[in-house]
Amino acid sequence: MNEMLLEKAIIDGQSSIISAVKKLNENGLQFLMVADENGVLIGTVTDGDVRRGLLRNISLNEPVSSVMNTNPKWVYIGEVQKVHELMLLHRIRVMPVLNREHKIVDFIRLDAFAEKRFLYAPKNNQVLIMAGGKGTRLDPFTKILPKPLIPVGDTPIIEVIMKKFQHYGFNDFIISLNYKAELIKLYFAENPDGYNISYTMEKEALGTAGAIRLAKDRLDKTFIVSNCDVIVDVDFEEMLHYHQGQRNHATIVGVVKNIQVPYGVIRAKDGDLVEMVEKPEYNVVINSGVYVLEPDLIDLIPANKMINMPDLLLQAKEEGFKVGVFPVSTEWFDVGQWEEYKRTLDYFKNVEGM
Repeated sequence: MNEMLLEKAIIDGQSSIISAVKKLNENGLQFLMVADENGVLIGTVTDGDVRRGLLRNISLNEPVSSVMNTNPKWVYIGEVQKVHELMLLHRIRVMPVLNREHKIVDFIRLDAFAEKRFLYAPKNNQVLIMAGGKGTRLDPFTKILPKPLIPVGDTPIIEVIMKKFQHYGFNDFIISLNYKAELIKLYFAENPDGYNISYTMEKEALGTAGAIRLAKDRLDKTFIVSNCDVIVDVDFEEMLHYHQGQRNHATIVGVVKNIQVPYGVIRAKDGDLVEMVEKPEYNVVINSGVYVLEPDLIDLIPANKMINMPDLLLQAKEEGFKVGVFPVSTEWFDVGQWEEYKRTLDYFKNVEGM
């Protein structure tokens, strides 16, 4: 085991939840082992544990021990032969390995095994991908290729998104097109991965929500909407179950982010200095660009007029629809801008190399 990788996978039980979120985002595992001062395993933390804590209104400044799983699965050194079956049975992506003193000495990833996929039941819920934009923030690439076909490694952005949905059993896609639509259709013409794809065509830009109305006749059950330039590592099956369990009309996938202002921040009153904080940090939940919606909301969308998703959701809330948030602490990429695109390439290169 690479000691650097092991260090990235371990956190002290007294560390804050936001520290755990940072490590979850950095290590590419979406998993942490929580240790006491002697290196003994006392729990594990995943994105789901953090989310359940947030939904209980636990502060991100509380110790990670307040949200950790205190009864995790683990194996001793030398018991690797039974690990694969155990991980598949309990849907465990990473398994701690302990010595006889229960100290953490290693971990095993499900990816290490040839047969590594959990079996997710096929879903008949549609996934609508908004892929009609011009992607001007990615000029000059998008003067040649439409933004959905910009590669992340060897795979276009849009297919990275589709593969993630397909992994969780979603395979019915509606792609909303406009700019360079024929190139996107041409790319999927052979369709070796067996996606079930249909298209809608925007005659003019309709915003991040306006194109939903074009697919109204195909959206007769709970459906998912995703921008074509956002990659977020979410358990989409759990997201759907949460939406349905909360009886929401709309659910926004919100990503927990820690933002540091790179300057000293001044608070003043009546021209007098009240407080000065050097490079303060703020914990916020941002809109990921992924949503779960009920068909009831489609009638709120005006025909052939631009409307963005935040405006639609705020209007829905004003009219009495239930709009919820599914908070996640996973890594999130807005691939539609250069700096984030380069960060995405670096991240996936490092994760694949682990």
